[in-house]
Amino acid sequence: MSTPAGPANGGRGTGSGDRVVPTEPWGDVTAPFFFLSYARMPQDGSGATNPDLWVHRLFHDLCDHIRNMTAHSGAPGFMDGTMRVGQIWSSELGGSLARCRVFVPLYSPRYFISAWCGKEWSAFGSRAAHHRVAGQPGTPSGVVPALWAPVPDHRLPESVKGVQYMHPELGQRYREFGLYGLAKLRAFRSDYEKAVLHLARRIVDVGESIVVEHAERIQLETAHDAFAAAPAASSTTGRTLRISVAAPSRDRLPEGRTPVYYGPSAVDWQPYHPESDRPLAQVAADIAEGLQFRPDVREFDHTSGPADGPEVVLLDRWALRDPEQCAALAEFDAGDLPPTGLVVPWNENDPDSDEAEYALAAQVEATLPHRFRLGRQACRPAVRGVPDQQSFDNVLPAVVHWVEGEYRKRAQPRPPAGQGTERFRLCGKDDQDSRSQEHSRNAEEGNRDEQP
Repeated sequence: MSTPAGPANGGRGTGSGDRVVPTEPWGDVTAPFFFLSYARMPQDGSGATNPDLWVHRLFHDLCDHIRNMTAHSGAPGFMDGTMRVGQIWSSELGGSLARCRVFVPLYSPRYFISAWCGKEWSAFGSRAAHHRVAGQPGTPSGVVPALWAPVPDHRLPESVKGVQYMHPELGQRYREFGLYGLAKLRAFRSDYEKAVLHLARRIVDVGESIVVEHAERIQLETAHDAFAAAPAASSTTGRTLRISVAAPSRDRLPEGRTPVYYGPSAVDWQPYHPESDRPLAQVAADIAEGLQFRPDVREFDHTSGPADGPEVVLLDRWALRDPEQCAALAEFDAGDLPPTGLVVPWNENDPDSDEAEYALAAQVEATLPHRFRLGRQACRPAVRGVPDQQSFDNVLPAVVHWVEGEYRKRAQPRPPAGQGTERFRLCGKDDQDSRSQEHSRNAEEGNRDEQP
């Protein structure tokens, strides 16, 4: 259990006698009272159920309590699964993080390997906080963690270890099973309801006693990952997977291109709209986390240098209609960089597709001949044009496994040039010295020939 500290409640008690009674409206009354930060569960491929169904239930239960406990006229809470169709995904997230009163991170083992959750934590933490009443003890903070699934203490990043997240009033079963366990078991229904009610009270206490100053609109794509130094105990590689998105932004579209698939930056690209309104970059990040990687999502930048780990490029063919982006991609393809996984989504239901498909497909192969050839070796469907998100969910893991293998080959340590690896021999020193110098040199050359 973490060491109790002020960040979660500013040093205030949480018993009924210490509870802060809401007074006049505070700040932006249209802002969400709390922001629920959670790690998405990857789809299992069946499409039968929403894997985050129980998180949605918790969110709605918290919202119901906060509506009844406060006079807040805005939305009681925000989570990314509640955005309406047509909203700009990263823009809406950033706006809510810049204005909400309380940040509620949902602790789980998956949460602390999610780069996106680390960015959300960091973005909220960049906002200045102070006590509403001067002279209150403790360090002011609007962070109120909730335990979704138990996390061993040694897996908590250093950046969160000082935040209190275990509280007696939430019950022993809450500490043992987390909210997910309580929600799933019918026998624990009363424990779940008790824990959620107390969590809602804590959110209200902090929201009414701590003022977290509003920030300018937050750009999550460039935010720092607060968990980046956390040990990736469940990672099979110990490395990051860079996911680079080469796509237009809404304010820089090729002539005649429909803008509904794009947002303020390349990472907002939604090629499978309207069937899927989630940016493909975030879908890819969720898949990467399911494969035990820490995703690093960014706009494609051919000047950024080689990734510190495997890299996958998500390419929108329409980007090749921009001469500047086309030249950057050609330069990237010609560079002496590690093998890169290439995935080319192409929505056949896009009304712009019919006339442009064959010309743009040929332009991909002409602009990126090296990456295209490697892409066909890795996973031919990935570069032919991935037609829908379900196909993308199946294709991306194959590409990631291929590029991980190529990265491992390139990263293997090699002996310095001219030095062979001495083999263990059951012989004496004299026998070893009697071996001809020519034999040693041949063995040395053989060692070098085995290197890629």
